[in-house]
Amino acid sequence: MKNSCCSKSSDAAFTYFRFTNKTGKTKVFMRTVFAAAFTFICISVFAQPAFDYKRDFKPFLEQSQDRQSPLYYQKLLVRFLDRDTTLSNMEVLTLMIGYTEDSHYKPFEDMDPEKEVFDLNEEGQYDEAVIKSKAYLQTHPLSLRINKEISYAYFQKKMQDSADYYMDLVDKLMNAMIYSGTGKKPEQPIFSLGLADGEYFIPNIGLKVLDKNTDWNANNHFMEIIKASKSGDDEIMYFFVIEHAKQKIDDDKVNESDGKKKKKKVDKKKKDKKDKGNKAEAPPPGAKTE
Repeated sequence: MKNSCCSKSSDAAFTYFRFTNKTGKTKVFMRTVFAAAFTFICISVFAQPAFDYKRDFKPFLEQSQDRQSPLYYQKLLVRFLDRDTTLSNMEVLTLMIGYTEDSHYKPFEDMDPEKEVFDLNEEGQYDEAVIKSKAYLQTHPLSLRINKEISYAYFQKKMQDSADYYMDLVDKLMNAMIYSGTGKKPEQPIFSLGLADGEYFIPNIGLKVLDKNTDWNANNHFMEIIKASKSGDDEIMYFFVIEHAKQKIDDDKVNESDGKKKKKKVDKKKKDKKDKGNKAEAPPPGAKTE
């Protein structure tokens, strides 16, 4: 039963969900692959996740930075953008982990431009949403939210091929996240590249976000905790590990602080030198002064 459940596939089964707020305004509109959601249910119920964040994050990261490795980040990125059908969930997950070493990975700052694109779609400014999404994806190719938003914008522009291209990338990211952990226990969290990717993951599998919080698990890994629901009457807790994102933010703060200290020190020296240069010399004895 376990094998037959998890081997079942329905790659062609797509649907679009539209969620609205209390005023009836559209909040999100997207395609969900039922096969991915079905696989997630199977893994959550039956399987022990193949990936263990505590054990595997560092080795995966090292492989992604090794130019000689088949899991080298740039090699995997080319295959990802080409929609290589042989790209495994493990390889996509390694790609995502590798991106945490990219200089453009700034989890906190990235939330603002991603929201800006979402808002453009909300306002029906699809051309502008596409332009900003393409620019953002040049440096953030693995953004779960922006790949979804540009797919939606193209869908609204009736450019189905482009919409399908980006939604295929969303599918790969979603399946890699599903591969990374069941999300049902703090010690089996789902890998989340962005700080809020858990909040985008939940609607992608047809659930609603009821509440969100953060905490550490027993391994001292920082997590986003999402309370989700299928119908509003039930509650399901999902755990997403964002320890790498938190460390990146902490490191950036330290570097920024060091930079300010160095700058302040240099500025003080320049100021002292400038002050000496501008200091008026005393006139020689007997000289006339005005």
